[in-house]
Amino acid sequence: MTIRPTEAMDTGSAGGVVSTRPKPFRSPPFPRRPLRRPCRPVIPPRVPYLVVAITGRALAASAARGGHPVVVLDCFADRDTRALAVACRSVVAARRLRFDRRTLLKAGEELAPIPAGLVPGSGFEGRTGLLARLARGRPLHGNRPDVVAAVRDPARFFRLLDQLGIPHPEVRLAPPSDPRGWLVKQPGGAGGGHIRPAASRRAPVGAYYQRFEAGQALSVLFLADGRRARILGINRQWTAAARPGAPFLYGGAVGGLTVPAALEREIRAGLEALVAETGLIGLNGLDFVLREGRWSVLELNPRPTATFELYDPDYPRGLFDWHLRACQGELPDRAATRRAIRAHAVVYATVAGRTGPRFNFPDWCRDIPVPGSQFSPGDPVCTVHAAATDAHRTMALLRGRNTMLERALRRAAA
Repeated sequence: MTIRPTEAMDTGSAGGVVSTRPKPFRSPPFPRRPLRRPCRPVIPPRVPYLVVAITGRALAASAARGGHPVVVLDCFADRDTRALAVACRSVVAARRLRFDRRTLLKAGEELAPIPAGLVPGSGFEGRTGLLARLARGRPLHGNRPDVVAAVRDPARFFRLLDQLGIPHPEVRLAPPSDPRGWLVKQPGGAGGGHIRPAASRRAPVGAYYQRFEAGQALSVLFLADGRRARILGINRQWTAAARPGAPFLYGGAVGGLTVPAALEREIRAGLEALVAETGLIGLNGLDFVLREGRWSVLELNPRPTATFELYDPDYPRGLFDWHLRACQGELPDRAATRRAIRAHAVVYATVAGRTGPRFNFPDWCRDIPVPGSQFSPGDPVCTVHAAATDAHRTMALLRGRNTMLERALRRAAA
């Protein structure tokens, strides 16, 4: 049964504050998935998997490590993605960084017809109807559309956190009387483009408000089988104010963060409770803020997140393979031993330009655009990667490479 707003929030004088008083649901708040027994290692199929994401390069690279052929439909069709996939096509809309519905469905039918299995990534958070249409008749290796919709619904998700005793910032479904110190978020957004200060301009329809909390911006990457969760790593993330009006764009992350044992146990217990209640499967990520030893959950991403690539080399067959296995009910006994601390950063264009045929991207770049690609200020150009024995060395290397590439891009645009 769909929860009505009057059932999901306190409508008293608090102005639409999501209730922090646990209330029993009249019916189960999240759809249940039949539990599956752990399966044998996934055998690569003859039919390629269909990977659909805003950018599918990382999933394609991980799939290749495990011997899984893939067709990639994303918004960039970058050079390295094309080299990794059986077929690759851009399905980006004309004016926004999102899927064009008609182009996506047509490309899926042409390049990966049924019974090709679907592996969804980013881009479906606010378009679960499109996810359901694309998945029709296909094996779905990821969270079902109704699960995605449920965990991205602020009224349902934050109410569930309250019931489970998981801390989070104050959340409102109606504008606060004083917008200072508040953020406004679009439930269907991803990559930080859906977040901005509440005082900047009028909020779009369907947005919600979250009080800003200072502290370290962290995330936890985990595998889930519908009942249990396995933490793969904790990451420190940062934002990039690359475009006017979008100060919280995803800037990058460094993996392998160590937190106190007591806090890690608390995070693990929270994830176990969330998975048991929601039925999450496969690779997922949870964003949170850490301040004075206490964590506070910001949002849940029910899909493989960008940070999975920071751990992929530690798994012989890659995390794409483990994503498939987790969707079938199997989890690794423990996270793999880290062989390095890895980080990546998104390089955004600072000036308008075009990548000429003679511009050579260093081998530590990924998501490399095809020659002739045009960029406006604030557009993502590529990602820069680094790895070392500890976070300090990794970040120093990453910053140096990022600066080097930005200078080269500016010279090329001059």
